[in-house]
Amino acid sequence: MVATRRLKALTDEVGGHMTLPEGRLTVALSGGADSAALSYLCMASGRQLSAIHVHHGLAASDTMQAAAEAIGSLLDIRVDLARVTLGAGPSPEERAREARYRALHRVEGPVLTAHTRDDNAETILMNLIRGTGPGGLGGIPPLRRPNIHRPLLGAARSELREIAVLAGLPFRDDPMNDDMTLTRNRFRRDVLPVLTAINPRSVEALARAAEIVERDSSFFDRLLPPQGRDDTIAVAVLATLPRPVADRLLIVWLGRRGIGIDSRLMERAWRVVSGLSDSEDLSGGRRLVRRGALLEVS
Repeated sequence: MVATRRLKALTDEVGGHMTLPEGRLTVALSGGADSAALSYLCMASGRQLSAIHVHHGLAASDTMQAAAEAIGSLLDIRVDLARVTLGAGPSPEERAREARYRALHRVEGPVLTAHTRDDNAETILMNLIRGTGPGGLGGIPPLRRPNIHRPLLGAARSELREIAVLAGLPFRDDPMNDDMTLTRNRFRRDVLPVLTAINPRSVEALARAAEIVERDSSFFDRLLPPQGRDDTIAVAVLATLPRPVADRLLIVWLGRRGIGIDSRLMERAWRVVSGLSDSEDLSGGRRLVRRGALLEVS
């Protein structure tokens, strides 16, 4: 009875702060506790729901697929399977992430991912040491265009795990979360505990800082000159602006094409803008190319 009351209280608390998009929902169901809890909360809200599981072809992928299917069976929701092939590159975590988003972007209608307040804190810290700009310090956005929504950014990972346990959901912990060669896992296991020892509310403090940065950044982005409607941007536009404004315009323009950029990639981009290079590799296998007086992404 105590467990039932606790589950209802958590469901009301966490679910009550979720903002869900209109239409039929699809949960990105990894098989882990967070996405299992998200599926449960969506079911509790009475919304029409299905799920998609992305199979990355990694060592634990079959195990995670089985967990996702078991969760779907228990909640009586359809789980579609998307198999992806990871591209070439040094980071399996980043390659899996890029392949996963490509699969989720192909889903018709809104897709929900179970990113938490803890994920947001880890992302802010990771971006910070990579030399990010305001966009990276703003953390994980609640919407990744065109269709990926993150309704749980205000929830703690511990709350979602408790919901999953109390609801009896057959989730599995991804063994990749124990791989300490992955940057995010090192932040999760080593860095955040130290910060929490210094300030027990460090995760919430990082979230507040991200909100401030995002609010200010969005305001200044609205003051930028128009970029036009096509997929190019004129070199002259960037060259005639003060460098901080040109940097921001370039970040926004690339971001709308699904490319995140840090200080290292910004240096590469400016090699193309300044004519020192005809093209440079950016993130996700994309290239910034200069064709005459215009820049485009290929």
